[in-house]
Amino acid sequence: MGAVIDANVFIYAAVEDSEHHESALGLIHSLDRWIVPTIVVYETVWNFRKLGFSTDEARELIEQILLEPRTALVDDRKYLLDGFELLQRLSLTHYNDSVILAIAKEVGTLATYDKKLRNRAKKIGIKLLPEVIE
Repeated sequence: MGAVIDANVFIYAAVEDSEHHESALGLIHSLDRWIVPTIVVYETVWNFRKLGFSTDEARELIEQILLEPRTALVDDRKYLLDGFELLQRLSLTHYNDSVILAIAKEVGTLATYDKKLRNRAKKIGIKLLPEVIE
């Protein structure tokens, strides 16, 4: 099974003392295909910076994601306008998530721990992974 992977899945998998570390690792390893929007790569790097990762550490982790044979990097350009349609009455601060949702809507499955994003995805019929969050 393949899924669009949100940045927080990669972050939880990389940070060993994070609350969802084991779950995120299990989720990543269970997927046959990692569908990674380019915006997720940027968000992952931004979060690595916030968490104090060095440039070398961040590069190594991003390299692992990009060079993983299961990774399908998505060119977001096709979904940039669809993201506006999915914003509905939300502010522009939710635009990145709306682009991710547009891609997940086409793919059918989204892997994320973001509760607000999960709620939005559920409303438009996107299957969620993990199915339950502890």
